[in-house]
Amino acid sequence: SSLKELKLSTMAKNYEVLVRQALESKWSYDEFLLELTQRELSARSENRLKRRLREAKFPLMKTLENFDYEAAPDLDVRLIQDLKRCEYISQKRNVILLGKSGTGNYRKFLFMERFT
Repeated sequence: SSLKELKLSTMAKNYEVLVRQALESKWSYDEFLLELTQRELSARSENRLKRRLREAKFPLMKTLENFDYEAAPDLDVRLIQDLKRCEYISQKRNVILLGKSGTGNYRKFLFMERFT
């Protein structure tokens, strides 16, 4: 299809489903096109993140979802959850992670890298 030729693979993949949804929901052409392009942009953003993580060649891929907070009782869980929301970016604030050598600072950095 023309969309694939233009390297808009997500648009091509979602086109038929969205046409049906647009007809059923009586979307305007603008609404249909907006949804189609937003899905393409979202997929590209996700693919870009995956590619960057792969290219970074981090030794271990850790996430906050599987982090054992009981193993780090001194860790402020609420602070970590706040950092996960990345509001410090829009607020233009710096984040400095400090800790003793060998206490997982590199792991903290990997967490931050994953969410920014």
